[in-house]
Amino acid sequence: MKRITQRSIALSLTLMIALATVAMGAPKSERSKQRLTVEGKVLHVNREARTLLVSDFWSKKLYLVNVPEGSSFRITFGLYMKTAEPELREVHKNDRVRMSCIRTDQEHLARLDDGRQVVVLTAAQ
Repeated sequence: MKRITQRSIALSLTLMIALATVAMGAPKSERSKQRLTVEGKVLHVNREARTLLVSDFWSKKLYLVNVPEGSSFRITFGLYMKTAEPELREVHKNDRVRMSCIRTDQEHLARLDDGRQVVVLTAAQ
């Protein structure tokens, strides 16, 4: 009786581990593919075109983020970091920002004048 219990427990644990690895390898939903949180250092601000060039801390990628009127983001380190809802005019070079971005069908790689590749995104509202 004791052997049967031990074998059934071992079998159930093996089955649970196998199911967990399959679930972790499953593709993400479409909604999670559309949202991306960019957190990093601002390298360049273009106020006329309403874009920010951000170097992401975690992925080490460069993002060119289009910031439409009314979109929300957060300055995590900089002159206006205490501002609840900063505007684009309050963002300066070398500030650290965190923003939620939307991946659209128009997302693509772009090349800067100096040859670096960037991913073009749009800030969420």
